[in-house]
Amino acid sequence: MTSDDRFPCQRCAACCSMIGETALGKSLALPDGSCKHLNKQTNLCSIYDHRPTFCRVDEYYEKNCASTMSRDEFHRQNLACCEMLRSRLREQQKR
Repeated sequence: MTSDDRFPCQRCAACCSMIGETALGKSLALPDGSCKHLNKQTNLCSIYDHRPTFCRVDEYYEKNCASTMSRDEFHRQNLACCEMLRSRLREQQKR
């Protein structure tokens, strides 16, 4: 896989900030819904090299979705979720 084929993560941490709202992420969530491994000062994952498969978009695709959809479709769906999460996070931060 080339870098052009990889998911274009913007490293905004919206998914990490709201991980408690996902079925796969509940076990990683702090009471505020953010991931216990998210460094809120740097907005980076403190276990990045060892993060769970569901946090690795392309690896998750290969293991769980490659037989049912194209990588492009999987990326499109994930990008739509990213935008929704970023929007919700912006709304929360306004409060």
